[in-house]
Amino acid sequence: GAFAYMRAADALGRIHPMGVSHPATLDLLVNARDALRDAYEMNVVLEQTLDVDDFFFRVRPYYKPYRVGSQEYRGANAGDFAAFNQIDMLLGLCSATDPSYSQVVVEKFPYLTPDEQRRLHESFRHPNVLDALLAQSDHADENWFRTHATAFLEVCDAHGRAAEHHHERLVVGFIQRPAGKIPAEHLDGLTASGPPLDVLLRALRGLVDRRLARARDDIPTRHDDIATLRGLIS
Repeated sequence: GAFAYMRAADALGRIHPMGVSHPATLDLLVNARDALRDAYEMNVVLEQTLDVDDFFFRVRPYYKPYRVGSQEYRGANAGDFAAFNQIDMLLGLCSATDPSYSQVVVEKFPYLTPDEQRRLHESFRHPNVLDALLAQSDHADENWFRTHATAFLEVCDAHGRAAEHHHERLVVGFIQRPAGKIPAEHLDGLTASGPPLDVLLRALRGLVDRRLARARDDIPTRHDDIATLRGLIS
């Protein structure tokens, strides 16, 4: 699953030097879409094969913070690589200028390997594909625009679908529900990154809704811009 996300991020990161109208951009968008569909399928397999109790009581504690002498370390985290956020920003569904989103990026940055840090940092500087397509809206009646915009929206749909499935079926199914069955006094330190579970779940829900470009009045999403793009090619 991690490598599928990395494949998608790598494909999207190669678009900017060529531009959204370049013929190869379509190939890269298709590659990203297929990789994200693979990530979704792998999450489905994980949901079907992983035992909830095995994860919650045996695997999950491995991710908890731990102390070595006077130093406390964050536990290992399966999301500690750059690709998720690269995809968010390269597509244009999330922005580093959004304080609540940039906080997520800043908090995970120290836990990435140097190479992953470089990849994430580069994503801050690259223009995103959504803005690039909207800037070319006067070409909306041209075949390249319609084809590339359609492929881009398929990438966004695949990213959102995988994110929602991960949240609703894995995070809720393998963490939130089992946590509801244990006494409240044992919930301290439940999450890998430190915040209480309810706070973490709200933050993750916000990430999912950004990736779905869902309309929200409390956090910025690209709902209106995605709707504009769909309207240009409808």
